[in-house]
Amino acid sequence: MSPMLQLLILAGIALFLIFKLRGILGTRTGFEQRPPVHPSVTIDQSSKVVPDDDEEIDEEIAKLVGSNTECAKTLGNMKAFERNFSVQEFIEGAGKAYEWILTSFGEGKIDDLKPFLSLEVFNSFKEGVDQRDPDNMVKVQFVRTSGKHIKDAKFEQSTGRGEITVEFSSELISYVEDPKGNVVEGDKSNPVHQNDEWTFSRIMGKNDPNWILVATG
Repeated sequence: MSPMLQLLILAGIALFLIFKLRGILGTRTGFEQRPPVHPSVTIDQSSKVVPDDDEEIDEEIAKLVGSNTECAKTLGNMKAFERNFSVQEFIEGAGKAYEWILTSFGEGKIDDLKPFLSLEVFNSFKEGVDQRDPDNMVKVQFVRTSGKHIKDAKFEQSTGRGEITVEFSSELISYVEDPKGNVVEGDKSNPVHQNDEWTFSRIMGKNDPNWILVATG
């Protein structure tokens, strides 16, 4: 998977989570056009080699999550299952997604996110957008990501399903203006410190590159 495609996929997910600070975050629920649907691909388990517990964890994984952790072993299994999967590209794409998708949410383009969310998450996000006053304007200024790291990973070899939980620390300015330019929610001047924990899921080894958001916290 190319770094840019993975960035776009992750970016489609981050937008609503950033803005709705006290809404959906913390609940368990499941941007461009969706790519063409690829034919179904059967995973050939015989071609997938999952390393033994004692096999050395590669340098990329060790740098991100350490070498003697269950998370490192799981990520190693995922890389063995899908050889071109890059954990570094995944985490970098997730971090860049914060800033990249702010405009889309400000424009209320919630339907662009649909291919990358579970049905439950999409419905929750859409409800939040629908509750906004259509005459008001959402303003979001991303300040910085002060930290991002992989907190957990799960992988089922029998199905190829992988899950990666990423924890972010960030600072952003978010507010809402009425038609006259008055701030009716949020603060123009003071950044808000934000901690987010997102879990993404995907069937590894298949043509479909989409990571689906299945949980936030």
